[in-house]
Amino acid sequence: MKRCQSCGYPITGQAREVTPHSDATARPTLYLHETAEECAAAKRERIASPLRRHR
Repeated sequence: MKRCQSCGYPITGQAREVTPHSDATARPTLYLHETAEECAAAKRERIASPLRRHR
């Protein structure tokens, strides 16, 4: 499962891939939500989830 580098929540559907440039070492590919609205929606969904509130 891919996680958004910006918000830290799982990405469902399409993800935007970002490959960091590095001359010295290999770096892993970063994933972001396609839009800022998808990122905000993931945050709202996690806050509203009843399972998350009881932890």
